[in-house]
Amino acid sequence: MARVLVVITPAEGHVNPSLGLVKQLTDNGEEVVYVCTEEYRSRIEQTGAELRTYPFPEDAFSHDPVLKPAEYKHPYQFVYMMVGGIIRKIVPEVLRVTADETFDYLIFDSLMGWGGTIIAEKLGIPAVCSIASFAFVEPLGTDQDMDENRKDVKELYEATMKLTRQLADEFQVRAPAMDEIAKHEGRLKLVYTSRYFQPQAEKLDDSFIFAGPSIVPRQDAPSFPFEQLRARHQQTVYIAMGTILNKDLDFYKLCFDAFQDLPATFVLSSGKHTDMEPLMDRIPANFIVKPYVPQLEMLQRADAFITHAGMNSTSEALYYNVPLVMIPLTSDQPLVAKRVQELGAGITLDKNNLTPAALRAALVEVLSNPDYRQQAHVIGESLRQAGGYKRAADAITNYFAAINR
Repeated sequence: MARVLVVITPAEGHVNPSLGLVKQLTDNGEEVVYVCTEEYRSRIEQTGAELRTYPFPEDAFSHDPVLKPAEYKHPYQFVYMMVGGIIRKIVPEVLRVTADETFDYLIFDSLMGWGGTIIAEKLGIPAVCSIASFAFVEPLGTDQDMDENRKDVKELYEATMKLTRQLADEFQVRAPAMDEIAKHEGRLKLVYTSRYFQPQAEKLDDSFIFAGPSIVPRQDAPSFPFEQLRARHQQTVYIAMGTILNKDLDFYKLCFDAFQDLPATFVLSSGKHTDMEPLMDRIPANFIVKPYVPQLEMLQRADAFITHAGMNSTSEALYYNVPLVMIPLTSDQPLVAKRVQELGAGITLDKNNLTPAALRAALVEVLSNPDYRQQAHVIGESLRQAGGYKRAADAITNYFAAINR
């Protein structure tokens, strides 16, 4: 069987979708070497893969000014993040920890962009791109129509291309054009969604494999008193704002104000690094607040989900037919929220004009109008039928078996 190198950006939303695929590959007999950070050792080793680590700050995506999630007003901002934050920092480490080894093929994270192509070229192997969000038909920020002639846009272009040329010289590879850096490259592009949910899917060729979300039990999930959910109220609402931007105490206060007298049980996942002590005396009686909630199990019991519209969280909710109230914050979240709303499975709110009244009204609408749950079911069915990590693994192994005959 093949020896596979997997290189995924060290972020929850990118590592988690890869785990089912990697476990299936190892179950199928492939030898997998997974390059990531120490933070993810437990869950990666549970797949049967061998982990290789490199130094990378655990909270880099919260504090690093280049990596910190942002609202991209122009595609160059996203591309600069890839080059300066991901490629420059991770690619040399990957090549260092895999020096003098041989592999049959590479699976790399789409957030690495051109960096995946560098690794594949230096190792002399074909590659598969792992896409943890929607496949980008156009780079993030394209729809903002920022003037190309603005001084800051020109300066960003020059800074990005200067760094790109420096890296190309360092790795002795061809320097790509700006529009090639973020492009999805690879023999196959594995997308963890369905063609139905993917925007502009008709513009993507057959090298894009839509396998649906990778739903696998999480061995590190904490216990939760699920018996309390229906003790007082018939409906349950889950609130979680991801793992990077979940420390906004003002938002949690807003939720308390909006929902304290609604006849539903609210479960708020505040984040394991969020200090909720200042709010402890303000938590309403209909709220259960925990630093970390077993999300897959909770979504199977939820009537609605209030979320930042991260791709993982959104896909998991829809997989279980849960309609959404979405408050997109950054990165690809506005794109994800827009697609959910287009398909009728949720309501999007503006984070800059958020009030208790607006939040309450959106939730009441989603809970009381059965159309939202019905449309969530339609998307969910497309995700469940996509095949998941088993189809993804089969597509990859069958492809490489065919070309090696």
